[in-house]
Amino acid sequence: MEMTAGIIIIGDEILSGKVEECNSLFLSRGLRARGVNVCRICIIPDEVDEIAAEVRGFSDRYDYVFTSGGLGPTHDDVTIEGIAKGFSVRVVVEPHLRSILDRRYGDRVTPERLKMAEVPEGGELITDKALEFPLIRYKNVFIFPGIPQYLRDKFNVIEHMFIAPSILLKRVYVNEYESEIAPMLNDIVRDNKGVKIGSYPIMHNSEHRVMLTIESVDEAALTVAVEALLKGLGAKVAKVD
Repeated sequence: MEMTAGIIIIGDEILSGKVEECNSLFLSRGLRARGVNVCRICIIPDEVDEIAAEVRGFSDRYDYVFTSGGLGPTHDDVTIEGIAKGFSVRVVVEPHLRSILDRRYGDRVTPERLKMAEVPEGGELITDKALEFPLIRYKNVFIFPGIPQYLRDKFNVIEHMFIAPSILLKRVYVNEYESEIAPMLNDIVRDNKGVKIGSYPIMHNSEHRVMLTIESVDEAALTVAVEALLKGLGAKVAKVD
């Protein structure tokens, strides 16, 4: 069975272009390496109702959900509140997170800093000696910070949890225009239902004009599709890897 995932990037700063978004690329690559198929990525503002609706919808639709951003002490850090609302649970202060803040700040734990100890009621913590601050998980939703290095550190700790059949990939580079090979490509897509085929034009390359990707969890199905492509393309194939 293919495992699926959705990624939700949360932050007005992403939508306004003030900050470059790179977390979805990292997560997509990491999940694909573990055999998990990322089906959708969305970017939404720091609004409680938007977060609630998107996270609940993704949670119902996909095996795993990954959120990035909106964790912290400021007014626009509303991810926890949004997720709690989406599942109709309270926001509560998690004792272990509170103890971390107490050790760090002592009597300077302000109401704003205490926000960093909040979780949706029923949430769990994933701890590891490599993490200064645990990762929060609620049901099938993994709640990541938006700072790329923190997100990567936390994902590296949990990536072993995702075990699915490997997604096998072949690339065929074609020295022909996409419009010329489209009819043949349509036939192969129709005849190979267990395989996903992508077609991507490449600009300013004298050796090939199109890169075709062929993906499947079924090695035999992948082989059949690749052989059909090579036969159909003939001398137009520049290379295969």
